[in-house]
Amino acid sequence: MIDKEKVGRAISEQRKIKNMTQRQLASLLNVSFQAVSRWEQGICLPSVDLIYDIAKIFETTVDFLLSGLPKERRVISYMDSGLDAQRIHVVKNKLYDLVGKNEVLLHAQNVDPVFFRPEITKMEEPVCVFANHVPGSKERFAMENGYDREICIDLVSNAANNLIRFGVKPEILQANMVCGNNDSNQILLMGKALKEACEISRIVFAGLEVAAQAVNYSPKEYKTSALVFGTVDREKIITGEQITEGDVIIGLRTEGISSISYPFIKVIIDRKPDIINTKIDGHNIFMDELMKPNASFVNAIDELNKHNLVHGVFSIDRSLFNNRCYNTMPKGLGACISVSSIPLSALFQYIYDLKMMDRECFLENFSLGISMLLAVPKKQCAKAISIIEKYHNCYIIGKIEKNNSHPDSKVWMAEPAKL
Repeated sequence: MIDKEKVGRAISEQRKIKNMTQRQLASLLNVSFQAVSRWEQGICLPSVDLIYDIAKIFETTVDFLLSGLPKERRVISYMDSGLDAQRIHVVKNKLYDLVGKNEVLLHAQNVDPVFFRPEITKMEEPVCVFANHVPGSKERFAMENGYDREICIDLVSNAANNLIRFGVKPEILQANMVCGNNDSNQILLMGKALKEACEISRIVFAGLEVAAQAVNYSPKEYKTSALVFGTVDREKIITGEQITEGDVIIGLRTEGISSISYPFIKVIIDRKPDIINTKIDGHNIFMDELMKPNASFVNAIDELNKHNLVHGVFSIDRSLFNNRCYNTMPKGLGACISVSSIPLSALFQYIYDLKMMDRECFLENFSLGISMLLAVPKKQCAKAISIIEKYHNCYIIGKIEKNNSHPDSKVWMAEPAKL
């Protein structure tokens, strides 16, 4: 049974250590000073909610107050490090409610291993694939400017796209966050955004594990990552070996910019800080357009694969003309890209019109809103486009050719860029 007198003495002693009057404490708690006096006299106890608030004010623990520990005892708690461990525990329980309910997912709770049972009975030679992802350079900008939801959706989309480009259907994803003593609503918002993004790509969400480290991270600061797992029949893996001369190249449109391009945006903003709130087309804010998350192409490519319409997939980072993005291109072939076939969005037109880089530099560092390229058979191009357009905007932007005229390149421009 709780000793009211001991609790009262503990409250009184801690109040005096803080050089606080009964009226000052009462004001912080939104109660009368007579209530504080009655607690300290041992006449009655504060409510559960109030005892928690009192502990926070005194920077001690609820256990310390309720135990009425003697003044001589020295106690160090998580609260002394700046971490509200009890609140983080409550948040983790709410995050657990977001975990996907699916027969594939057997168990996923907090720091426990994730147990799942993938459906591989119809595969002749099942292959398991997993990859870990981080948001990249764009994360800090998102964190400092309140784009927490957008960066979470971006994280899931990029993780999912990295698997589907090899023909691997992502099945399950678990996210991780290392943070300071972040706001509960912020963390829950991010958990819900991760789940929402998973549902769009038909991925089972195995939760968001939060590791609160107030000694290493400031309040509101965080770093996120995601582990995504998928399966594929070995014969269905997209290796690029099927790419042939004459294949049509289709560009899949996305919003915002990639994290790899963000450092260039950071330089632009540092030089012209006033542009972040500029309306780039009389309506949309520059910063809002920058932070729109990447699209997930899982559903479109998965449907294309069912019709055997994909010969090759190229994931584009900061430039359409980065040879590294075409590492699955068969020897002797290359992608001939027509920049004039890509409608320039208001965002990229605005960046270019700032005149802070020339045409060549611009094309070297920005993908013009194209996040993925597909090489499809020329005769089935119309069918492929009809499927893609159910999910995304897309454009025919080139074709696969022999690289006789460009022996050292896997990609080249069809004509001088017109921007």
